[in-house]
This record gives sequence, C-alpha cells and structure tokens, in this order.
Amino acid sequence: MRKLSTQTVTLSLLLLVGLFWQCEDIPPAASRLVYVSADQNDMARRVTTDCAFRYNIANTFKRLNNDGQRAAIRAGFDLWQKVNPNLGFLELPERSVLVVKFVDPSEIPNQTATSTVGLVRGAATVTGGLRKESNGTYTILLSDTYDWSETALTKAIAYHAGLFMGMATSTESSSLMSTLFVGQSIRASKADSAAINKLYTTTCKDLTVSYLPFTLQVNGPITKTVKLDKQGTISVKATGLITVGVFVGITGPEGKDGLFGFPIPQYSIVPDFLHASLMYKLNNEANWHYCGKECSFPTTGTQYADFTFGVNDLNLTDNTGAYTVVVDYVK
Repeated sequence: MRKLSTQTVTLSLLLLVGLFWQCEDIPPAASRLVYVSADQNDMARRVTTDCAFRYNIANTFKRLNNDGQRAAIRAGFDLWQKVNPNLGFLELPERSVLVVKFVDPSEIPNQTATSTVGLVRGAATVTGGLRKESNGTYTILLSDTYDWSETALTKAIAYHAGLFMGMATSTESSSLMSTLFVGQSIRASKADSAAINKLYTTTCKDLTVSYLPFTLQVNGPITKTVKLDKQGTISVKATGLITVGVFVGITGPEGKDGLFGFPIPQYSIVPDFLHASLMYKLNNEANWHYCGKECSFPTTGTQYADFTFGVNDLNLTDNTGAYTVVVDYVK
C-alpha cells in the first residue's frame, strides 16, 4: 500500500478541523426586539373634536436625569406639533386628559407584540401601552424596568400620542407610528405628516386660550379668554395692595371709602363701588361687577368665556402695585 504524502495528510487534517468547527459554530443569541407598544390602530380615525390636549407627568424614571426625561417627553409631543400647527399639547396638571406614568410592567395590559420585520430569533420586549381610564382620560404607561434613553422615551411618547389622536400604526420603521424601536432617528416621516394633517385640518382656537385655574396681576383692565372644560361655579380670590395716587394711599382689592374719609365717586369708573376696588366683566358685557377680595359666579353653559378684570379708578397712571387674582372652579 502506498503511503500518503505529508502534504496530503496535512491537507486532510485541515479539512477535518474545518468541518469540526463548522459543526460546532453556534450562532450568537439574537438581540431582543424592542417594541414601544403592543397597542395598535388599524386605521386613522379622529376620535375627538379637541385639538389642544392637556397632559401631566405623574412620576419620574429613577435612572434618568429629571430635566432630561421631561425634555424628552416634551419632545415626543412636539414632533406632532411641528408638522401640524392645528394641534398642541399643554403640560397642565389640572384636569389633564393624558397622563404619562412609569409603572411596573405588570400594569401594562397588552404585552404581546407582533413582529413587523420577518422571522427573528428571541423574544420581543414591550416597553409601554396606552390605557383608557374609567373617567375617559388616557394614561401612557411606560415600563420602569426598561433601560430608557432620552431618544427611546421620545419615540414612546410620540407613538402613544399618535394613537391617542387617532393615527394608524405603520409598518415602516422610519415612521413615528411604527411600534418597533431599533435606534432609528426620531422624526415625523412624510406619511406621518400627511396623515396627521388630514385628521386635524382646522385652526385650533384652544391653543390661544387659558384654562382654569390661572393667576393674574391686575392693576388695570386685563382680559383672558378661557376654555371652560366643565360647568359649575367660578371662584375669584384676590390679594395684594395698590398705592392709589399721592393722596388716597394704600388699599387692597376691597377698595377705599375715599380721600381723608370723604367719598370720591368722581374719580371712580363705577361711582357706586369703593374706589380702586377689584371688579370684573364677563364676555365683554357693558357693566362692571364688584368683586373685592372674593367673588363667584356660575358658568353660563358656554365652552368659552372672556374674563375681564379692572381697578375702579379713572386715573391709573399714578398708581403702583397690583392685585394678585386667582381664578378657579369652586371645589
């Protein structure tokens, strides 16, 4: 029998070693996919006539800087405002319609995500959800066990805000309405812009109005247009001091009897009211109402109202100081 050459033996050994390593080569574990939500809208549909949405941040994520995470949340809402000026998000804790809250993952109702990127090894991680509460408000639920970055947080807020406004879920990873977060740049796509502008087409008056409660510094006529989000009784409470001219002296919102104890109706806008007292008008009505330190009045059933406050003094130019006026619903 012929002996194999050294070269042939060496080549055979190398082939065997190669085959062995091929058999033993175990593919690395696949990265877990991250979905910002398992909640989806199948089609775009505007579900409310509102266009200015009040939101509140209920708590904070312990592993992110407070200012940074607040800015990241704000940025998620701003992405929609930038492509459609007919809607807005206002951080107003009082009577908010949307709450952002970090919670234990067990509180997120839907935690099963459907992959949109084909066959992928490994389980999906679902980081958030949108829950409708019994009072009609909504909560964006964010897992407090996920390692949030500011970019991921902005993406999660933008997606859930889109759901809240009626936007349809997208299979395009570049869309704000994609459920999948793979570290992509967070910006509205052309499809996002077209879809949100189709839903919200008219100018939003609510972006230029105030909401209760609000505080004013009053030392002359000042008007606020207010959206009344409920009906009831309005409360006005006033504090502070105004120095009225050179001779009348200092007075509070209740006003003064007059100069050196003598009435001075000729220097008052409304002679029957105390001089320099706080007064108000509703919806540009002709006559003033006395308020003083405190007053109240019912809502009129309308959704908007103009509140005007003034000081009962015909000459405001030589006055200093102001009344601090707080307007709210009666609790």
